[in-house]
Amino acid sequence: MITRDFAYHAPADLGGVTAALAGGDAVIVGGGTMVVPDMTHGRTTPGVVVDLSRAGLAGLTQTAGGEVVVGATTTYTQLLRGGELAPLLRRVAGGVTGGPQIRNKGTVGGSACYANPSSEIPAALLALGARMRLASARGVREVAAADFFTGAFTTERRPDEVLAAVVLPSPDGPAFGYHKLKLSESSWPIATAACVRGPGGWRVALGGVAATPLLVTIESADPRHVRAEVARVLTEPWSDVLADGDYRRRVAPVVALRALKEGEAS
Repeated sequence: MITRDFAYHAPADLGGVTAALAGGDAVIVGGGTMVVPDMTHGRTTPGVVVDLSRAGLAGLTQTAGGEVVVGATTTYTQLLRGGELAPLLRRVAGGVTGGPQIRNKGTVGGSACYANPSSEIPAALLALGARMRLASARGVREVAAADFFTGAFTTERRPDEVLAAVVLPSPDGPAFGYHKLKLSESSWPIATAACVRGPGGWRVALGGVAATPLLVTIESADPRHVRAEVARVLTEPWSDVLADGDYRRRVAPVVALRALKEGEAS
């Protein structure tokens, strides 16, 4: 039960959202799958709640230049039903557990901004070379996904900013792979790997194994090469109640290899 009073805003457009955030002390609700439980248990006690559900920030579009813009409030269900422009994200959405209530409410932007090390979306965005489009009353700026995730549950988003959209350089095409390791069907992943083939080889992003997703370029799926490259970037593995850092260090190259195998078969 939420016991603290707060001001509630549900703006009808992006301008209304940025105006509501200008005063500070605000929490943004996309789907609410993480923020509402945090408020219920007193982990978050905002003075202002800004609800994005009416702001028109959902959907996928392609620009004249070929980039794909994924609205921040695009849900997993919307990715599953109309994610042809972002097949890797659709692949990730297909593995989200928690039933229709999570798939219908959980959003791409919410997962990115909550920045749980075990979340699946951040690593996928890193593999895709995404840019995070942040808006405030001061204007709009874009931050590369590689710079957006700064630590466990922390990002480059400023308190008066909202993540309006995620911009993908282009449709990721057929050459991609994804794999995750979980303790059980309903648990958070222990490790994830998303890979996309690019000019210099495979862009492989590892999630769940460190405080932030990690990116490595893999020229070939030779196991020795993959293990060496993963070891090079995974210097501070993440530990939590699901698994300790040593276990994550051991399984990270295995998960990466399985994602690469799927990618090479695509």
